[in-house]
Amino acid sequence: MPMSSLRMIDHNEAQQVIERLRVNVPSSIIESERMLQERDRILEAAEAEAVRIVEQAKRRAQDILNNDALVSASRQEAERIIVDSQHTAQQRRDEADRYAARVLEELAEKLRIISKQVDNGLDLLRQNLELGGAAPAKPERRS
Repeated sequence: MPMSSLRMIDHNEAQQVIERLRVNVPSSIIESERMLQERDRILEAAEAEAVRIVEQAKRRAQDILNNDALVSASRQEAERIIVDSQHTAQQRRDEADRYAARVLEELAEKLRIISKQVDNGLDLLRQNLELGGAAPAKPERRS
């Protein structure tokens, strides 16, 4: 008896799997884009603050330099302010990078879970298909 390439599956169950995929995957992508935008916003704010601090330091240094009696002290103060502002800017960048890394790690974990759920759903569908006859060839997994 020749084997048919047609298999029966539960339509409602297949529809539910497809609906979950349609809902979960796009929301995860949107969430990752939001996280990246948030990281970019934090980095831009840190850079803007660093520029503001440096400009403020330069103005303050120039004001101090205008006073001949305080020239030496003003140079030291200006250098200190610039170093402090650069340090502060670097700290903000580091904080933003740590935040972005943490958020992206959390998102990667969520995507791993969703991928596992998809794999489980496919395995279940394959098992259902195997109950009705020969199993179709498994598609290659993408990494």
